[in-house]
Amino acid sequence: MATVPAQEPEFEKLPLRLAYPFLAANGLGTEATEIRTSPERMGAYSTSLRRAKILALLRRKGLLDKFIQTSWPFGLTPAGKRKLKTYDDIYSRYETSGPTSGSSKTPTENEPEDESETEAATKFALEEQLRDYLAENLGILEPNLSPWPVEDEGDAVEFQVDQQGPSHRIDILARDRDGLPVIIELKVSRGHEKTVGQALYYRAKIKQRFRAERVRIFIVASQISPELRAAASEVPDVNLFEYSLAVKVTAVPSTP
Repeated sequence: MATVPAQEPEFEKLPLRLAYPFLAANGLGTEATEIRTSPERMGAYSTSLRRAKILALLRRKGLLDKFIQTSWPFGLTPAGKRKLKTYDDIYSRYETSGPTSGSSKTPTENEPEDESETEAATKFALEEQLRDYLAENLGILEPNLSPWPVEDEGDAVEFQVDQQGPSHRIDILARDRDGLPVIIELKVSRGHEKTVGQALYYRAKIKQRFRAERVRIFIVASQISPELRAAASEVPDVNLFEYSLAVKVTAVPSTP
């Protein structure tokens, strides 16, 4: 069987349209159908959760190496291995907590009153960690903000802007209470004025793709620079956010 060129942008993610037939050809057609038709999601992840389930199934059946060699050679590259780890992390969260709706966890009577604070205290060492947290908790940016509904081959997280040509991705594409697209761009460190230019390009592409008259922009960073603040003030529908981290230390008895 011919292999798929690893450099093709569309195959940077585990290719579903190759994975489903591969599973069926290896006696796993029922499982493939269940994954393909499942409505489950993890926050803004829908298609990535399907990919994570497929990866877990391939591992269990000892078929992962065969699939990568015949259908997804990108999985052998350093970037591909990082993708595999991302899917593993998604599946691990899925197994631990089950599918989510993208809303924040509701504290129970047995949880401390500041559970939401301790949950938000996670240190975002990488931009993808901040992205994943916000994708599952969009309501902390604005009430009734939800992941943008996507087709089978896409995700609201790392939303691919260009269907052809260079691969540009929006960190998170959301929808507000009025149904307007919201581009969410994240910077773990300081946000600079050039972020506005990038976001405006994304806005133009989203307007064309979805025939939207208005597209909002959210920029989230640990620190908003004066230059970014000034640039954003000249552009309509740009909202700036700074995130902060908290650390809570709780004493634990040395004996049960």
